Amino acid sequence: MKNKTIYFILATIVFFVGCSSKKYFEPPIVSGAIKFDHKLKDNIKTANRFGAVLDNGNVIDVDGVTYLKINKNSVFLNETKDYYIIAQGCENIELINKNTQESTTIPMTACPLGASIKNNQLAVVLADNSTDIYDITTKNVLFSQKGTPSLAINSLVAAPVFLDTLVVFPTLDGRLLVVDTKNFTPVRNIIINSEKFFNNVTYLVVDGENMFATTGKRLVSIISGQEFSYDGDIIDILYHAPYLYLLTLEGQIIQMDKTLRKVNQIKLPFASLNAIVIVGNKLYTIEKRGYLIEVDTINFNYKVFEIKGFMGRMKLNKMNFYDKHRIYYDKYYLDFNKER
Repeated sequence: MKNKTIYFILATIVFFVGCSSKKYFEPPIVSGAIKFDHKLKDNIKTANRFGAVLDNGNVIDVDGVTYLKINKNSVFLNETKDYYIIAQGCENIELINKNTQESTTIPMTACPLGASIKNNQLAVVLADNSTDIYDITTKNVLFSQKGTPSLAINSLVAAPVFLDTLVVFPTLDGRLLVVDTKNFTPVRNIIINSEKFFNNVTYLVVDGENMFATTGKRLVSIISGQEFSYDGDIIDILYHAPYLYLLTLEGQIIQMDKTLRKVNQIKLPFASLNAIVIVGNKLYTIEKRGYLIEVDTINFNYKVFEIKGFMGRMKLNKMNFYDKHRIYYDKYYLDFNKER
């Protein structure tokens, strides 16, 4: 009993020493204070890279709050010009036609994590690391390939990207699988990274002959067939032509050109950054201790604003999401599409 007491005391000391030694972001200058100036009808329940769902079922997409309302077991996956793509648990994908409101349900073999549509083809990445193509009209499987299962993944799962006659699948094991959509055969397998955990592709965008993809540890840029890479602890990324913008675990905000050459960089020691919104020549991101960082994308000077709540500076530890012009937090949001 005596030994157990000693162990408990030692463990308690280690815990409190560890907590007291933890360092947090402290801005050298605070340029002012802001408040979340808009309010949602309910709290954010779930969020991914393409949308968020509130507790009441309302959906926010990359353009803002939609008319769409889904049930509590469903997850918003993505949208196209014509369809909303909804995961109904792990059993089905529901396609809701934006024009007619008609619904089509396609059975799945595992939980869908990312999906896209072009014409009558639905491309899906499943939780067992399967990459499938379905015919929307017949609901038949046109292509299916299962990769190495991943035990742990990042919640920011990228969606497949359709090109002219190809679809690029972002897999859960750090690869890009390129499939021909005419004969449904793989034509290329691009390995981004080979980590065992949290190695899913979290971001994938194609701009003409340029393709950018990232996992939590590596960013790859393919420019007219030539490949470039950057290694680091990547929290998030946004391609805003002609530059890429990265947030890192070390509190860095990095501006890169398409060849991944660093153009500008800010280091905010101990900052825990989240969200990237660019409006005009201003980049906005939030720091979880309750700060908004505003960066001038031309000269890369920055300002720090304290985010005020009812009880002083807000701690941003709840679910958030961002779209083209706004950062959402819990049931509030900041809109940068107007002058601050």
